[in-house]
Amino acid sequence: MNDASSKYKSAECPAALPPVKESDGQGADPVLQKPVDRRSLLKAGAAALVGVTRGHTRPLGRSPAQGAKRVIVAGGGISGLSCAYELMKRGHEVEVLEASERTGGHVRTMHEPLADGLYADLGAEQFTKPGYDLYWRYVEEFNLPYLYYPRRHGLLRRIGGQFRTEEELHDRRVLANLGFNRREIDYLATNAWWNLPMLYFQPYVDSFPGEYEPYKAGLNHLDDVELGDLLRKDGASEAAIRFIGDTKASALHALWHAAILKIRGVPLFPIDVYRLKGGNQVMTDTLAQKLGDRVHLESPVTRIERGESGVRVSYRHAGEARQMEADYLVCAMSAVLLRRIPVEPPWPEAKRYAIDHVPYYSASHAVFQTRTPFWEEDGHSINWETENPNLEQLWRMAEEVPTERSILIGWSEASASANDALEAFQRLYLGRVRGVERVFMHTWANDPWAMACETVTYSPGQLKKIWPAIADPVGRVHFAGAYADNLNWGQEAGTRSAHRVAEAIDRA
Repeated sequence: MNDASSKYKSAECPAALPPVKESDGQGADPVLQKPVDRRSLLKAGAAALVGVTRGHTRPLGRSPAQGAKRVIVAGGGISGLSCAYELMKRGHEVEVLEASERTGGHVRTMHEPLADGLYADLGAEQFTKPGYDLYWRYVEEFNLPYLYYPRRHGLLRRIGGQFRTEEELHDRRVLANLGFNRREIDYLATNAWWNLPMLYFQPYVDSFPGEYEPYKAGLNHLDDVELGDLLRKDGASEAAIRFIGDTKASALHALWHAAILKIRGVPLFPIDVYRLKGGNQVMTDTLAQKLGDRVHLESPVTRIERGESGVRVSYRHAGEARQMEADYLVCAMSAVLLRRIPVEPPWPEAKRYAIDHVPYYSASHAVFQTRTPFWEEDGHSINWETENPNLEQLWRMAEEVPTERSILIGWSEASASANDALEAFQRLYLGRVRGVERVFMHTWANDPWAMACETVTYSPGQLKKIWPAIADPVGRVHFAGAYADNLNWGQEAGTRSAHRVAEAIDRA
């Protein structure tokens, strides 16, 4: 620990910094062997919504309206809720089985025990325009107040042990010292740092004819090539390869992602982002309210039986085994959970492989409550990207809440603790960290029902084995979620896949 952090510990901690809040030990995931904090982080959520039930199931055996289909949606995150909502609007009979005690999945906003009405999004941090087109339709339909989010303005990037401003990353001398070659220096002198991949991606991305057609670009051989090797072949410096990242990924998958964004008119790193006032969980809470008693909490699926004319789902509530039958099933939980559920008859080989091999990452979010926004007094930007895995990103939220206190959110690797994040904050800050009143760490890997965050780029040879098998329906079973869409951008990927499934079932 450096001198600044040692001074902070001795001067500030006794009066202002209570013991760091860690997990309270509830609910361990059998694979991760870590506890999940359910009480201290969030009391707000779908459990308090009008009409949402805990395990009580409405009979799906009753006669639906003429032309209506009976549909079970397994999973109450944004994918499952939006799919169920779209089916309900089309007149179909829908029930949502959510394994946890709340809806929302990775869309989770922390309110208590933060002070003065402050709040923090622990997942689903933002949405963009353009890019989140279906999500924006819901914002407008439900008349949800939203805010412009300045978290990517004045961004400081810590590179080689030193924070760099955007202006410095246009400076030719700085770029040369970082190891870039002449072509890369010329490019970065006039282009944003985050757009560096397009220097090498551009000759490829225009070959993709559409968002969902990665195999019509004439580049299929690149699925067997590591992105780093493709970049080297095309003349990239080792510095550029390091900063572009994803070096071990399928080159075709990485290029396809970039092509999707270009087709949608979305930058690789959108600067202009937004969030819902009061936290992004307002969206999933609203969807759950619209669905009412069609949503059943604490009802994990334990078995799926599929046939030519319908499906039967076994699930558990309060230790009691129950069953539900329907015309269709929508699997809207993560593939990590789906691969643990017995299915009869088994999934076809291609689907089974895709479910078993689609890769995810998991992360943690640190929440700092400070007495004042002291960095403003110091004249420093608090929007960070760093090389430190205990605090890879940092930004402020809930600025609109009328209080002198502030909330900072940090993005950390899954194994980081709250103390790790605090120590990193103290070590990295350009001045003296002061007035930190509370620190919390929400570790998604500890959540037994939402341990997996978004999917990551596939390794070489995997795209052709996973896509489109991961998204394709199997008989009367459909799949919704960020993992079942072409781009892993959380809330929008979830709503896109959900709409696609709802339309398919409605047309069937």
